[in-house]
Amino acid sequence: MLGIASAALWWVTVDRFNPGFAGDWLLFVGKAAGGLAFGLVLGNLQSWALKRQFPALHARQWVVATTFVSVALFAIAAWYAVFLPADQQGLVPPVHTPFETAVTSAMFGLALGALLGIAQALVLRRAARSSFWWILASAIGWGAALPCIYLAASVGSSAPGSLEIAARGVVGGVVSGVVLGTVTGLSFAVMRLRAPA
Repeated sequence: MLGIASAALWWVTVDRFNPGFAGDWLLFVGKAAGGLAFGLVLGNLQSWALKRQFPALHARQWVVATTFVSVALFAIAAWYAVFLPADQQGLVPPVHTPFETAVTSAMFGLALGALLGIAQALVLRRAARSSFWWILASAIGWGAALPCIYLAASVGSSAPGSLEIAARGVVGGVVSGVVLGTVTGLSFAVMRLRAPA
């Protein structure tokens, strides 16, 4: 919840600044930095939870893998948002209804979760057997969590103030965090502790 909420709040806060063409690179770096905050928070909290179940997990490597993928993905999203013309900015097709928003963001979440899951499973496999389940859980979890964020961001007034933006980010972050944590937590039931070599 904290990782998603912090990333959402960071992104919308940076998005409110419009430094013009001369500041586009600063805007890009600011948006991409959301991946650093997100990766560090998510990676540390996930590694803390996983290490209780799988003590041999290398927490630092988990955080590095999570943060690396997060920064890369945020940088791609920031590039689209800052440097492409308005009619080409979307990483996903334009949506017009809540249903389209949910479906499109779910597909985006599946891809995001799979990429994160693959990087994280490479670290997890040294501590857990059948760590491929983490990839599946991550993809499904993110596929279910991202619609919560996008739907929360799409409700309310067309010109929201700072308080409304913060509320949207927190609500979307909390709900999606619960969903993601629940789904990925289910993988604990099918992954087994790897015996020391």
